[in-house]
Order: sequence, then C-alpha cells, then structure tokens
Amino acid sequence: MSKTNLSNLDLNLLVILDTVFSERSLTLAGKKLFMTQSAISHALSKLRDHFEDRLFIRRGNKMDPTPLCEELHESLSPSLKKILESLDDRGEFSPESSKRTFRLGLSDYLCNLLLPEIISILQTQAPNVTLRIVQATYEQRTAMLQNGKLDLFLGCLRDYGAGIFKEKLFQDREVCILRKDHPITGEVMTEDEVSHAEFVALSLSESGLGFLEDYLYHKGVQRKIKVVVQQEAVIPSLVSSSNLVGTLAERLAQIYTKIMPLRIIRLPLQNTEFEIFQHWHAVNDNDPAHIWMRSVLKHVADSLPQLTKHKY
Repeated sequence: MSKTNLSNLDLNLLVILDTVFSERSLTLAGKKLFMTQSAISHALSKLRDHFEDRLFIRRGNKMDPTPLCEELHESLSPSLKKILESLDDRGEFSPESSKRTFRLGLSDYLCNLLLPEIISILQTQAPNVTLRIVQATYEQRTAMLQNGKLDLFLGCLRDYGAGIFKEKLFQDREVCILRKDHPITGEVMTEDEVSHAEFVALSLSESGLGFLEDYLYHKGVQRKIKVVVQQEAVIPSLVSSSNLVGTLAERLAQIYTKIMPLRIIRLPLQNTEFEIFQHWHAVNDNDPAHIWMRSVLKHVADSLPQLTKHKY
C-alpha cells in the first residue's frame, strides 16, 4: 500500500470503519452515527481509496470485511476506543458526568454475587456509565484484555502472562447442592457417595474442569460427570428436578437455597477454597476511569459477608 500515512486520514473515517465493521450494515452504521447511508458510503469510498482495498464486500444485506479490514480493525479498534474515551473524559474521569462503557468479564456466579451492588453504586455515583457483561473462557481472557474487548475480568488466579495485573477481591469455596429430598442425606458426602453419584459440573475452560477434579484425583476419588455447563445459573434448576448433584461456589449456593428447594452438602475434602481476583491490562493501570471501576469492584467485594468456618 502506498497511502498508509494515518496523519492524512480523518479520525472520523476510522470511527465509521469501526462502526460498519461492528454493524455489518451501512444502514445500521448510519443510524448509530446519525448519518445518512449516502454519507456512510462516501466515507467508505474514501477509506477504500486510502487503503487501496475494498474493505467490505456486500453479500445480500450484509457487509463482510476483507482480510485487510479484519487486520485493520483488530489493530485500530482498541486504540480508537481509548482515544474516544479520553476525549470524552477530557483526560480525567468524573463518574458523575462520564458516559463510559465498561466491559466486564463476569460469570453467572459473579453476576449474581456482585452485579446488583455494582449497579446500585453506578446509579448513585455514575448515572450515565454503562456496563457490558462478557463471558469468556480462560483461554480467551488475555487476548480480550489486550485487544480492548474487556476492560476487566474477574476469576480465579492463573498465569495470564506478562502485562496482566491483578488484585485479590474475596474468597469462596466449592460445595455441592442437591434437592432437599435427595437420597443422599448427610452434611458431608462420603467418598463412596461421590463415586456413585452423577454430577452436573461447571467448566469455563476449553481444556478441563478445573481444580476440583485435581483435588479429587489426588485423593483417589473419581466422580461421574453427567452434564458439563458453562453457566452456573443452569445448575440449580437441573439439580432441583433430578438426582444430579451440582457443584457451586458456596456464596452462590446460599442464594439459591433461599429461593429453591435445595440444600448444601460438602465434599469429602478438607479444603475447597479458592480466591477471586480482578485482572486488567497494564496499559490501563493508570487510567483514572479504570482505577475508579476497580475501586468499585473492590468495595463491593469487601462488603461481602465472611464465610462461616466449616469443621470437616
């Protein structure tokens, strides 16, 4: 390409490129940007001339990006987002007036546990700030932080590589839930009951079921996994209408036992505790908006009640 000098390119054209990429439609992009379709088409013509590429190919009512457009968007979109947010906040961050959108990686469990209080704080402190909740596997999270598709994600401690910062928020532990009239009646499952019961398990990874299986394996106990889900909120309904035993974080299990005919039972393990951290990319470490959002999450986590002590 001979005309790749971005200093000659209007920033507004990049906004249009990003919007058409997201909407896959000139009409929808125009509505989102309050522009006519002819104005969007004219802008796209300038972009095609500048990059010497078609950028989008019409297939029916859909605009499919070319490989070059895909590459441009991957590089430009996070930077463009940062520029627009900085312009909107004038280099500072005022929660009362900001119109920022924060993209938070939260599982069903964390949404149930934290989101109501987060929203309450936003309603009083930052009425124009919005949230976009994203669910991602362990393997996707680092890339999503790097490309700006996530501002923060909350999850267990793992090695997410260089440039990913973290802060501990709270502790929880794995327990089991089953329907109140389940044949298993004790407060702690025996190893024999674990071996013969059928479980519904959670996995947020593409490669396995996580630390609980490792604990059981080293104890010489193998459980039967009947169903694997990626949404914790599905587990209580499956358990309440079957003989399945579900594994959940205790804080979430306590919420569901108050509204459904379920009870909590513990696994035959001395320690099933885990820690939840918030994670963010180094590029956002000193951003005032991120610092504020992280403080909100930390405040909400600190307000959670302490876990009760269990005697195994």
